[in-house]
Formats: sequence, structure tokens, C-alpha cells
Amino acid sequence: MRAHRIAIFLWLTALLAASRLDWVGGLGGRVDRDAGGDIIAVHLRGTWVSDTELLDLARLPKLERLDLSHTRITDEGLLHLKSAKQIKDLNLYYAEQVTDQGIAAIREWKNLKRLNLRGTRIYDGSLAIVGGLTQLEALDIAGTQFTDNGLDALVPLTQLKELAIGRSKLGKNALEVLRLLPTLESLDLGGPLKGAGGLRDKEGTPMPDDLPRAIAALKQLRTLKLSYSQIGADGLRILGSLDHIEKLSLEGSSRVDDQALAELAKWKSLHYLDVQATKVTPQGVATLEKAKPGLVVLSGLFPLPEAR
Repeated sequence: MRAHRIAIFLWLTALLAASRLDWVGGLGGRVDRDAGGDIIAVHLRGTWVSDTELLDLARLPKLERLDLSHTRITDEGLLHLKSAKQIKDLNLYYAEQVTDQGIAAIREWKNLKRLNLRGTRIYDGSLAIVGGLTQLEALDIAGTQFTDNGLDALVPLTQLKELAIGRSKLGKNALEVLRLLPTLESLDLGGPLKGAGGLRDKEGTPMPDDLPRAIAALKQLRTLKLSYSQIGADGLRILGSLDHIEKLSLEGSSRVDDQALAELAKWKSLHYLDVQATKVTPQGVATLEKAKPGLVVLSGLFPLPEAR
């Protein structure tokens, strides 16, 4: 009888929480429901959701996906979600008020599979927490404040398939960590760096000499992003040992030229290539496309923004 009462109480609590979510649509967000009508996803990207409103989300027992990207939530709001341990996908992309203190809320989220922390204000303390979530399959920490040594915390993530480090400064320690993540299928080490006045750094992101060899050890890679890097023909020759690469992004990389394209012609599985804003020529692209029929190549300058 007691168990029956508890079940009824939990059902009523969830029903009440769901009835309070009218504010989601009012903010321009939306919810997804399963076949039974239970809320399984809440999308609040770019809305003015407040920290206190997240209390309603913490009461949703079947919530699996939560998008808080480009919001102004703070650590206090994240801590309101501490009990939502069933969440599998959390997106905090450029939620710029979030720090290590808020990330402590997800320490016990053992169902979390996908975590996007790009553009938040986290440091190494958050990576120590993330490293305890050994079930993670996708992680984005680009544009954050972690250090080279902080990446050690990611070594226990033996199920990780997607990793984005982005515009970070990669040191020797980072290279060793990459070699210890053999399950990776997607790796993003792209830029761009911002120079004075917010302009793109034409020289690209400094690249350690050993980086191509570290990447070449990741034999399961299918997607590789090296935009705004200093990779060139020599580095691509080393990476040519990766048999499964299907998608390669090299946009803004100043050392990518027709010689580099000649190396890419040897890549057996390549289906998509981005070489916009590089030094490749139309002739070089045409030669590559002839050698690899069906290859999608983005080249030339970036499209100009539309006039308003």
C-alpha cells in the first residue's frame, strides 16, 4: 500500500510539473513528449529562461534531453537540476554564466551520454567531474578555460566517441591524452583564434609537431576538424593512414594548398572536404574531384553576409 501511495505521489508531482511548463512556449521554447504524453525533452535555446524556472524541469521524471544553449542561466540554476539524474543529453553551448560550481550539479548523472560545455566559463575542476562520468559518448569543451594538464581527467572516458577541444592550445600532455582515447570517431581541434579587433588569425592555431601522429593513432576516426590550423601536406600525409575518415574540415588553414589536395586524393573513404579560405586553386580542386568522383568539396572564399 505504501509503495502504491508513493507511485501516485510521484505521478501527481510529474503531472503538476508538466502543467506548469506553459512558460516554455511563452519564452519561445518547446517540449517533446513520448507516446504516453510525458515530457522527454525541453528546448530553451536562446531564451530568457531564469534560474528559478529550472526548478520545474527538475520535477520531470522522464526528461532526457535539455537544451540551455545561449541562455543566461547561472550556476544556481544548474544546481536546481541536481536531482535530474535521468538526463542523457545536456547542451550548455555558450551558456556563458556557467562555471565549475554549477557543473558540480551533474557529478552523479550516470545516465548522461552527451555533454556540450562549449563557450562556458569552466576550468579544470569541471573536467575532473566530467572524467567521473565514464559512460559519456560525446563531449564538447571548446572555447573554455581548461589547461593542458586538466585534460588528464578525460582518460577514464573509455566510451567517448565524439570530442571537441576546438581553439585550445594543445601541448604535449594533450597529445598523450588523445592517444589514450582510441574509441573516438569524431575529433574537433579547429579554430578560429581571434586576433586584434575580433578578426580571424590568418596564421591559424599553432599546431604541435607531433599532433598529426597523435591523431593518426585514432584508427576509428570518421570525422576530423582541423579548421584554422597550420596543417599542411606533410601532416596530411601522416593522417592518410586513417582508413575511415569520411569528413574533413580544413577551412581557414593557410598551409593547405594544391600539394595538400594531392595527398587527400589518396584518402579512400573521404566523402566531404571543406577547404574554404585556404590556398587551393580551382585547378587543384578540379584535379581532386576527377580523382575522387562523388567527393563533395567546399572551396573558395566564405560567402559574404547578406545585406540588411
